[in-house]
Order: sequence, then structure tokens, then C-alpha cells
Amino acid sequence: MKHAMKRIMKDMHLPSGLQSGLPMAIDDDWSIEQVVAVVELLQDLLHVIHSRYEGELYAYWQANRITQFEVGGANDDEGVPF
Repeated sequence: MKHAMKRIMKDMHLPSGLQSGLPMAIDDDWSIEQVVAVVELLQDLLHVIHSRYEGELYAYWQANRITQFEVGGANDDEGVPF
């Protein structure tokens, strides 16, 4: 079972980029009510985190995750057929 969990984690492409740590597997026996309860809990948690850390969170992402590039100007669409 442990090896199957590692395989599941390796096959998933999580937003964080993590491929190890807590297993992100959901039991096949969950009811839709259980799924909805977990999703609502996560949405509430995300809302609370964003409300408290929004500015700091986006500054961190900009410094560490967002690729920055310069837009060259009028020639950016050169050769684009539409």
C-alpha cells in the first residue's frame, strides 16, 4: 500500500509542485456528502488565509513563483495570423 501511495503522489501534478509528503489519495468509499463537506471546509480555510495574508501571499508568489518578463511592444503580434 505504501508503494501505491508513492506512485499516486508521483502521478499527480499538484499546484505546489510537491511530489512527496502527505498522501493525496481519497478513499473510493466517500459519499458525495463527505466530498462536499471537505471541499467546503477547504474553501472556508482558503478564504480565512486569504483574508489574513492576501498581500503577503501575493508578494511571496510574485517573488518566488511568477515568471517575470518584459513585453517588447508593438512587434509582439508580428506574424500572428489573427
